[in-house]
Amino acid sequence: MSKESKLYLFLDRKDYKKELSKDNVVNVIGTKGSGKTTSTLKYINDDNYIVINCDRLYEMPTDSDIEDSYLKEIRDILKHKYGKVLEGEEFIKCYNDILKFILDKNKKALIEGNVIYDIKPISSLKGTVIVKRTGIVKCFVRTIKRDYPISYFLNQEIEKHGKILGRFYRLKNIIKRRKNIFKIYHEIENIIDELNNIKE
Repeated sequence: MSKESKLYLFLDRKDYKKELSKDNVVNVIGTKGSGKTTSTLKYINDDNYIVINCDRLYEMPTDSDIEDSYLKEIRDILKHKYGKVLEGEEFIKCYNDILKFILDKNKKALIEGNVIYDIKPISSLKGTVIVKRTGIVKCFVRTIKRDYPISYFLNQEIEKHGKILGRFYRLKNIIKRRKNIFKIYHEIENIIDELNNIKE
């Protein structure tokens, strides 16, 4: 990891961008809370693009009412083919199926999600990679504020512990879970180093 990466651990930096191929694909990666989804929202209603948040393929509870219009269709295709949406390094199979689905419709693909940086090697991605480099502390705070009030999980804690203690346990659990952002940050910086070493 470069000295610059360590020096700017707590500061926002300009997005890193690398073109890997000429395909009509943009991949947006970064830690939770880095602004991946926010940066892609302007393309949701653009008829030239199909936007897929790959993390939403796993059907985690959310209070968000914004849904990628093809998400359910792609999820069903992947489940039918593999029995489930694959995870980790195996996600490359799903990734390629998603791209084929989008490009067969003569659309540009905008793919985002944490699961993308599990793909090894990162050079397996198509098109352009954009890495969000939001300050890690900001990412941590954003995820706490965003995820804490999700009604499904909050209500579970309230049912178990009551209104006051339930809220405390929800906050405690979400802070504990989101501490891994600090580890993921290093993984993201290693990905940038790897991308830098790919010859154009």
